[in-house]
Amino acid sequence: MAWIFILKFAEKGSIFYFFAICARLLHIIEEFSSQRGERKRMSKTIIGIWALIFFYGFIFSNLALGQQMEDETAKLEGKILDIDNNPIIQAEIQLTHQGTSHIYSSKSNKKGKFEFRILLAGKYVMTVKKEGYKDHSMELELRAGSHQGFEINLVKELSADQKNEQDAYLSFQKGTALAKENKIDEAIKAFRKSTELKDDFAEAYSNLGILLFQQAKNEEAEETLIRAIELKPDESQVKVVLGNLYFLKAKALLQDEKIDEALEKLKTSYSYNPDYSYTSYLLGYAYHKKENREESIKYFEAFLQMEPNAPQASQVREILESLKK
Repeated sequence: MAWIFILKFAEKGSIFYFFAICARLLHIIEEFSSQRGERKRMSKTIIGIWALIFFYGFIFSNLALGQQMEDETAKLEGKILDIDNNPIIQAEIQLTHQGTSHIYSSKSNKKGKFEFRILLAGKYVMTVKKEGYKDHSMELELRAGSHQGFEINLVKELSADQKNEQDAYLSFQKGTALAKENKIDEAIKAFRKSTELKDDFAEAYSNLGILLFQQAKNEEAEETLIRAIELKPDESQVKVVLGNLYFLKAKALLQDEKIDEALEKLKTSYSYNPDYSYTSYLLGYAYHKKENREESIKYFEAFLQMEPNAPQASQVREILESLKK
Protein backbone atom coordinates (compact mmCIF):
# COMPACT_ATOMS: atom_id res chain seq x y z
CA MET A 1 0.00 0.00 0.00
CA ALA A 2 1.00 3.65 -0.60
CA TRP A 3 1.23 4.49 3.08
CA ILE A 4 3.68 1.62 3.67
CA PHE A 5 5.93 2.92 0.87
CA ILE A 6 5.77 6.51 2.21
CA LEU A 7 6.52 5.41 5.79
CA LYS A 8 9.50 3.48 4.54
CA PHE A 9 11.14 6.37 2.73
CA ALA A 10 9.68 9.56 4.27
CA GLU A 11 11.74 11.48 6.81
CA LYS A 12 10.25 11.61 10.29
CA GLY A 13 8.60 14.96 11.02
CA SER A 14 8.12 15.75 7.31
CA ILE A 15 4.74 16.44 5.69
CA PHE A 16 4.95 13.15 3.82
CA TYR A 17 5.45 11.23 7.04
CA PHE A 18 2.40 13.06 8.47
CA PHE A 19 0.24 12.01 5.50
CA ALA A 20 1.43 8.40 5.76
CA ILE A 21 0.45 8.20 9.44
CA CYS A 22 -2.98 9.68 8.68
CA ALA A 23 -3.47 7.26 5.81
CA ARG A 24 -2.61 4.33 8.11
CA LEU A 25 -5.15 5.51 10.72
CA LEU A 26 -7.86 5.84 8.10
CA HIS A 27 -7.06 2.39 6.77
CA ILE A 28 -7.53 0.94 10.29
CA ILE A 29 -10.88 2.81 10.69
CA GLU A 30 -12.06 1.59 7.31
CA GLU A 31 -11.24 -2.04 8.12
CA PHE A 32 -12.97 -1.76 11.50
CA SER A 33 -16.11 -0.25 9.89
CA SER A 34 -16.15 -2.93 7.20
CA GLN A 35 -16.11 -5.67 9.78
CA ARG A 36 -19.15 -4.15 11.53
CA GLY A 37 -21.11 -3.54 8.29
CA GLU A 38 -21.10 0.22 8.62
CA ARG A 39 -19.14 0.93 5.47
CA LYS A 40 -21.68 3.33 3.85
CA ARG A 41 -22.11 5.47 6.97
CA MET A 42 -18.40 5.65 7.54
CA SER A 43 -17.58 6.65 3.95
CA LYS A 44 -18.84 10.19 4.54
CA THR A 45 -16.91 10.35 7.78
CA ILE A 46 -13.76 9.17 6.03
CA ILE A 47 -14.19 11.80 3.30
CA GLY A 48 -14.53 14.48 6.00
CA ILE A 49 -11.46 13.20 7.78
CA TRP A 50 -9.51 13.23 4.51
CA ALA A 51 -10.58 16.84 3.96
CA LEU A 52 -9.35 17.79 7.43
CA ILE A 53 -6.11 15.94 6.83
CA PHE A 54 -5.46 17.82 3.61
CA PHE A 55 -6.45 21.16 5.20
CA TYR A 56 -4.16 20.77 8.18
CA GLY A 57 -1.57 19.17 5.99
CA PHE A 58 -1.59 22.28 3.77
CA ILE A 59 -1.20 24.54 6.82
CA PHE A 60 1.55 22.35 8.21
CA SER A 61 3.38 22.21 4.88
CA ASN A 62 3.28 26.01 4.51
CA LEU A 63 4.59 26.49 8.03
CA ALA A 64 7.31 23.96 7.44
CA LEU A 65 8.20 25.50 4.07
CA GLY A 66 8.25 28.98 5.63
CA GLN A 67 10.56 27.80 8.40
CA GLN A 68 12.80 26.07 5.88
CA MET A 69 13.00 29.23 3.72
CA GLU A 70 13.77 31.33 6.79
CA ASP A 71 16.58 28.96 7.72
CA GLU A 72 18.04 28.89 4.20
CA THR A 73 17.60 32.57 3.18
CA ALA A 74 18.53 35.96 4.59
CA LYS A 75 16.75 39.23 5.32
CA LEU A 76 18.15 42.72 4.75
CA GLU A 77 16.75 46.09 5.76
CA GLY A 78 18.04 49.59 6.31
CA LYS A 79 17.70 53.34 5.74
CA ILE A 80 18.91 55.70 3.03
CA LEU A 81 19.84 59.09 4.50
CA ASP A 82 21.65 62.27 3.45
CA ILE A 83 24.75 63.54 5.28
CA ASP A 84 22.49 65.35 7.77
CA ASN A 85 20.67 62.06 8.49
CA ASN A 86 17.46 63.18 6.77
CA PRO A 87 15.60 60.37 4.95
CA ILE A 88 15.97 60.14 1.18
CA ILE A 89 12.75 59.07 -0.53
CA GLN A 90 12.56 56.81 -3.60
CA ALA A 91 16.24 55.94 -3.65
CA GLU A 92 16.82 52.89 -5.87
CA ILE A 93 18.48 49.96 -4.10
CA GLN A 94 19.80 47.08 -6.17
CA LEU A 95 21.34 43.84 -4.90
CA THR A 96 23.23 41.60 -7.31
CA HIS A 97 24.00 38.06 -6.12
CA GLN A 98 27.58 37.34 -7.17
CA GLY A 99 27.02 33.61 -7.46
CA THR A 100 23.87 33.62 -9.59
CA SER A 101 23.89 37.22 -10.98
CA HIS A 102 20.27 37.44 -9.82
CA ILE A 103 19.18 41.04 -9.17
CA TYR A 104 16.87 42.14 -6.36
CA SER A 105 15.45 45.68 -6.44
CA SER A 106 13.70 47.94 -3.96
CA LYS A 107 13.05 51.63 -3.24
CA SER A 108 13.24 53.60 -0.01
CA ASN A 109 9.94 54.82 1.46
CA LYS A 110 9.08 58.24 2.91
CA LYS A 111 11.12 57.41 6.01
CA GLY A 112 14.08 56.33 3.89
CA LYS A 113 13.52 52.67 4.82
CA PHE A 114 13.94 49.67 2.51
CA GLU A 115 13.57 45.92 3.03
CA PHE A 116 14.43 42.65 1.30
CA ARG A 117 12.56 39.88 3.09
CA ILE A 118 13.80 36.83 1.21
CA LEU A 119 17.33 36.75 -0.19
CA LEU A 120 19.57 33.90 -1.18
CA ALA A 121 22.52 33.56 1.14
CA GLY A 122 25.84 34.59 -0.37
CA LYS A 123 27.91 37.56 -1.49
CA TYR A 124 26.25 40.61 -3.01
CA VAL A 125 27.12 43.89 -4.66
CA MET A 126 24.76 46.58 -3.39
CA THR A 127 24.19 49.78 -5.39
CA VAL A 128 22.14 52.78 -4.24
CA LYS A 129 21.14 55.51 -6.70
CA LYS A 130 19.21 58.74 -6.33
CA GLU A 131 19.13 61.68 -8.73
CA GLY A 132 21.14 64.60 -7.35
CA TYR A 133 23.33 62.32 -5.21
CA LYS A 134 26.51 60.36 -5.84
CA ASP A 135 25.98 56.64 -6.43
CA HIS A 136 26.92 54.42 -3.50
CA SER A 137 28.27 50.92 -4.04
CA MET A 138 29.44 48.29 -1.56
CA GLU A 139 29.97 44.55 -1.17
CA LEU A 140 28.31 42.51 1.55
CA GLU A 141 27.83 38.89 2.54
CA LEU A 142 24.53 37.50 3.82
CA ARG A 143 24.57 34.27 5.77
CA ALA A 144 21.68 31.82 5.78
CA GLY A 145 19.17 32.68 8.49
CA SER A 146 20.70 36.10 9.13
CA HIS A 147 18.81 39.38 9.50
CA GLN A 148 21.03 42.36 8.79
CA GLY A 149 20.32 46.07 8.91
CA PHE A 150 22.34 49.26 8.37
CA GLU A 151 22.17 52.90 7.29
CA ILE A 152 23.66 54.45 4.16
CA ASN A 153 24.40 58.17 3.85
CA LEU A 154 24.41 59.54 0.32
CA VAL A 155 26.47 62.59 -0.62
CA LYS A 156 24.97 65.21 -2.91
CA GLU A 157 26.28 65.36 -6.45
CA LEU A 158 28.30 68.51 -7.14
CA SER A 159 27.17 70.90 -9.86
CA ALA A 160 29.64 71.79 -12.62
CA ASP A 161 30.48 75.07 -10.85
CA GLN A 162 30.93 73.33 -7.50
CA LYS A 163 33.19 70.71 -9.07
CA ASN A 164 35.29 73.42 -10.73
CA GLU A 165 35.59 75.22 -7.42
CA GLN A 166 36.65 72.03 -5.65
CA ASP A 167 39.23 71.28 -8.36
CA ALA A 168 40.48 74.88 -8.16
CA TYR A 169 41.19 74.53 -4.43
CA LEU A 170 42.94 71.19 -4.98
CA SER A 171 45.12 72.75 -7.67
CA PHE A 172 45.85 75.71 -5.36
CA GLN A 173 47.00 73.35 -2.59
CA LYS A 174 49.19 71.54 -5.09
CA GLY A 175 50.71 74.84 -6.25
CA THR A 176 51.42 75.89 -2.65
CA ALA A 177 53.21 72.60 -1.95
CA LEU A 178 55.25 72.86 -5.16
CA ALA A 179 56.27 76.45 -4.38
CA LYS A 180 57.54 75.34 -0.95
CA GLU A 181 59.65 72.72 -2.73
CA ASN A 182 60.97 75.49 -5.02
CA LYS A 183 59.41 73.84 -8.07
CA ILE A 184 58.41 77.23 -9.43
CA ASP A 185 57.44 76.30 -13.00
CA GLU A 186 55.17 73.50 -11.81
CA ALA A 187 53.71 75.74 -9.12
CA ILE A 188 52.93 78.41 -11.72
CA LYS A 189 51.03 75.83 -13.80
CA ALA A 190 49.02 74.73 -10.77
CA PHE A 191 48.09 78.30 -9.75
CA ARG A 192 47.23 79.18 -13.35
CA LYS A 193 44.90 76.17 -13.50
CA SER A 194 43.23 77.36 -10.30
CA THR A 195 42.47 80.77 -11.85
CA GLU A 196 41.09 79.09 -14.98
CA LEU A 197 38.74 76.92 -12.94
CA LYS A 198 37.68 79.71 -10.57
CA ASP A 199 37.93 83.18 -12.04
CA ASP A 200 37.40 84.95 -8.70
CA PHE A 201 40.08 83.03 -6.77
CA ALA A 202 42.03 86.00 -5.37
CA GLU A 203 44.65 83.96 -3.50
CA ALA A 204 45.49 81.95 -6.63
CA TYR A 205 45.97 85.16 -8.63
CA SER A 206 48.15 86.57 -5.84
CA ASN A 207 50.45 83.55 -5.67
CA LEU A 208 50.62 83.24 -9.44
CA GLY A 209 51.46 86.94 -9.87
CA ILE A 210 54.19 86.85 -7.22
CA LEU A 211 55.85 83.80 -8.78
CA LEU A 212 55.65 85.35 -12.25
CA PHE A 213 57.31 88.50 -10.88
CA GLN A 214 60.07 86.39 -9.34
CA GLN A 215 60.57 84.82 -12.77
CA ALA A 216 60.84 88.32 -14.30
CA LYS A 217 57.69 87.73 -16.37
CA ASN A 218 56.59 91.25 -15.58
CA GLU A 219 53.84 91.74 -18.17
CA GLU A 220 51.88 88.65 -17.13
CA ALA A 221 52.71 89.30 -13.49
CA GLU A 222 51.29 92.84 -13.72
CA GLU A 223 48.01 91.64 -15.28
CA THR A 224 47.67 88.82 -12.74
CA LEU A 225 48.42 90.98 -9.70
CA ILE A 226 46.00 93.69 -10.81
CA ARG A 227 43.28 91.03 -11.02
CA ALA A 228 44.22 89.89 -7.51
CA ILE A 229 43.87 93.45 -6.19
CA GLU A 230 40.52 93.86 -7.92
CA LEU A 231 39.27 90.78 -6.12
CA LYS A 232 40.92 91.56 -2.79
CA PRO A 233 41.82 95.27 -2.52
CA ASP A 234 43.40 95.04 0.94
CA GLU A 235 45.95 92.36 0.08
CA SER A 236 49.14 94.06 1.35
CA GLN A 237 51.64 91.56 -0.06
CA VAL A 238 50.25 91.99 -3.55
CA LYS A 239 50.45 95.77 -3.20
CA VAL A 240 54.11 95.56 -2.21
CA VAL A 241 54.93 93.34 -5.19
CA LEU A 242 53.00 95.61 -7.57
CA GLY A 243 54.84 98.61 -6.13
CA ASN A 244 58.17 96.88 -6.77
CA LEU A 245 57.12 95.86 -10.27
CA TYR A 246 56.23 99.43 -11.27
CA PHE A 247 59.39 100.73 -9.57
CA LEU A 248 61.54 98.50 -11.79
CA LYS A 249 59.65 99.60 -14.89
CA ALA A 250 60.13 103.26 -13.94
CA LYS A 251 63.81 102.74 -13.29
CA ALA A 252 64.28 101.28 -16.78
CA LEU A 253 62.38 104.22 -18.32
CA LEU A 254 64.52 106.75 -16.45
CA GLN A 255 67.63 105.11 -17.81
CA ASP A 256 66.20 105.65 -21.28
CA GLU A 257 65.45 109.28 -20.36
CA LYS A 258 61.69 108.67 -20.73
CA ILE A 259 60.86 110.93 -17.83
CA ASP A 260 57.12 111.36 -18.36
CA GLU A 261 56.48 107.63 -18.69
CA ALA A 262 58.73 106.95 -15.72
CA LEU A 263 56.80 109.43 -13.60
CA GLU A 264 53.51 107.65 -14.33
CA LYS A 265 54.98 104.30 -13.29
CA LEU A 266 56.51 105.86 -10.15
CA LYS A 267 53.18 107.38 -9.15
CA THR A 268 51.52 103.97 -9.55
CA SER A 269 54.32 102.33 -7.57
CA TYR A 270 53.95 104.90 -4.80
CA SER A 271 50.16 104.39 -4.67
CA TYR A 272 50.66 100.69 -3.98
CA ASN A 273 53.66 100.96 -1.66
CA PRO A 274 54.37 104.48 -0.31
CA ASP A 275 56.71 103.07 2.33
CA TYR A 276 59.37 102.05 -0.16
CA SER A 277 62.03 104.77 0.26
CA TYR A 278 63.62 104.45 -3.18
CA THR A 279 60.30 105.12 -4.91
CA SER A 280 60.36 108.52 -3.18
CA TYR A 281 63.99 108.95 -4.22
CA LEU A 282 63.20 108.33 -7.91
CA LEU A 283 60.12 110.56 -7.74
CA GLY A 284 62.29 113.38 -6.37
CA TYR A 285 64.83 112.75 -9.12
CA ALA A 286 62.17 112.64 -11.92
CA TYR A 287 60.47 115.83 -10.71
CA HIS A 288 63.89 117.50 -10.48
CA LYS A 289 64.47 116.53 -14.12
CA LYS A 290 61.08 118.03 -14.97
CA GLU A 291 62.07 121.16 -13.00
CA ASN A 292 59.10 120.71 -10.69
CA ARG A 293 60.77 122.23 -7.65
CA GLU A 294 57.91 121.72 -5.16
CA GLU A 295 57.32 118.01 -5.90
CA SER A 296 61.02 117.32 -6.06
CA ILE A 297 61.58 118.79 -2.57
CA LYS A 298 58.59 116.84 -1.20
CA TYR A 299 59.85 113.42 -2.32
CA PHE A 300 63.54 114.04 -1.60
CA GLU A 301 62.68 115.05 1.96
CA ALA A 302 60.50 111.94 2.33
CA PHE A 303 63.43 109.82 1.16
CA LEU A 304 65.80 111.38 3.71
CA GLN A 305 63.30 110.76 6.52
CA MET A 306 63.25 107.07 5.66
CA GLU A 307 66.92 106.67 4.66
CA PRO A 308 69.01 109.38 6.37
CA ASN A 309 72.20 107.34 6.05
CA ALA A 310 71.69 105.99 2.56
CA PRO A 311 74.58 106.28 0.06
CA GLN A 312 72.47 108.77 -1.92
CA ALA A 313 71.66 110.92 1.17
CA SER A 314 74.52 113.46 0.79
CA GLN A 315 73.73 114.03 -2.89
CA VAL A 316 70.04 114.49 -2.06
CA ARG A 317 70.86 117.06 0.60
CA GLU A 318 72.93 119.04 -1.89
CA ILE A 319 70.05 119.02 -4.41
CA LEU A 320 67.62 120.12 -1.70
CA GLU A 321 69.88 123.04 -0.69
CA SER A 322 70.03 124.22 -4.27
CA LEU A 323 66.28 123.83 -4.71
CA LYS A 324 65.49 125.83 -1.57
CA LYS A 325 67.68 128.84 -2.46
